[in-house]
Amino acid sequence: MVVACAFTHARLTAEAQLPPRDLPGLGALVDSVMRSEMAAGKIPGAAVVVLHRGKVVLERGYGLADLESKRAVDPRTTLWPFASITKVITATAVVQLAARGRLELGADVNRYLQSVHVPESRSGPVTVANLLTHTDALDELPGRQVPSRDKVLPLEQFLRNRLVRIGPAGVVTRYGTYGVALAGVLIQDVSGLRYDQYVDRNIFAPLGMAHTSIEPPLRSDALIATPYSIDDGKVEKTAPEWYHTTPTSSLVSTADDMARFMALHLLTPLSQGTDRVLPRNWVREMARQHATIHPAIPGWGYGWQLGDANGQRVIEHGGDIGGFASLMTLLPDQTFGLIVVNHFEGSSLRFKLKQAILDRYFPEWRPPRFGTSRPKRDLVAYAGTFLANNYCRTCASGASDAQRFEITANDDGSLGLWGENWREIAPLLFSSEDGRRRIGFMRDSSGAIIAISAGSWRVLERSRR
Repeated sequence: MVVACAFTHARLTAEAQLPPRDLPGLGALVDSVMRSEMAAGKIPGAAVVVLHRGKVVLERGYGLADLESKRAVDPRTTLWPFASITKVITATAVVQLAARGRLELGADVNRYLQSVHVPESRSGPVTVANLLTHTDALDELPGRQVPSRDKVLPLEQFLRNRLVRIGPAGVVTRYGTYGVALAGVLIQDVSGLRYDQYVDRNIFAPLGMAHTSIEPPLRSDALIATPYSIDDGKVEKTAPEWYHTTPTSSLVSTADDMARFMALHLLTPLSQGTDRVLPRNWVREMARQHATIHPAIPGWGYGWQLGDANGQRVIEHGGDIGGFASLMTLLPDQTFGLIVVNHFEGSSLRFKLKQAILDRYFPEWRPPRFGTSRPKRDLVAYAGTFLANNYCRTCASGASDAQRFEITANDDGSLGLWGENWREIAPLLFSSEDGRRRIGFMRDSSGAIIAISAGSWRVLERSRR
């Protein structure tokens, strides 16, 4: 099968199509990356929007939204599932309620919940903020996915007996589903509206996101991209995925609409009145670090994954769902935003495009930071088996199903992890051999090493077995 890689330009003004002076050649760079990667990976379709200094400087569709009809991708009208990027929408809605005085982020979430209840614990409450920073310590139970739209349960009904606490909240970051899903119930119970109604009336409509909804629109003429997967080099149509936990996974939008949401968080709105959506001080508060494993390692804002790629302050979130992959990356200090979405769950195209743009226009400015060797006896405390920490703790096969990683204390004074050596640059902080990447560890109250992070969701916890 031949996959088309022609692109369609959005209907922009002549001024808006020209990149600012400090982004020369942007269109050529993006076209080059998109065409080569889509051809190499047989990716049917994709859309890209770039914002800079309050302007849409690039908005393009590539390839086909549907292979059978040969419908081209249009960044303004083609609808895509944005999967876990939904979590940032949900976080924005919760922070909006806080900005309007309807709730306090530091309060026990049970103060506001009416339709469900978080179990009490001697370790203390789960706060509203814990839900937005993945520090809620709620177990990641299976069973969220359903075979069809009509099987999706009301959110509160699905969660009612599925809120299982696995430890004290506010300690370890564990990227998961149930905290943000519970935030959706919180929105309902505080506002009196269904989750989808609330975000439509209070976020999508005021921002002019006319094509955006929670779950695809029911009308037959909706221009939804068809989900595809690739197996042994063959592109095949796949079934859409449906989830009970809609506040974590079910955003459907266009690349153009998502630019409007990015603009809100870059404080460069594309429409009037966005301060009514979220005042500027609260936008900044969402982007500030609120939780991490080590203070020198980027962790979580409210809903945002934090990063420091090429020495820039980065807030972002990705999404993966059957047939699709997406990434929303913002550099607030540069008022720069990128949204990219394409076919094939797990596709690396988005990360390659992001890095190509960063390397060209925002190159690494920090000198390498090299670590020093330590006596092996000082490193033994770090060694052992660690697990990717987003697994179900109370499931019979939980730990055995989790990804396992070995950290070794090496004779040359380094730690071994992920096929690389790491050397100490500060207490609990290590650098890769090239001096460009860092990992940070966390101790418990007894001094034992319990967790390690390479940033935001990339967290491992020591195996207890």
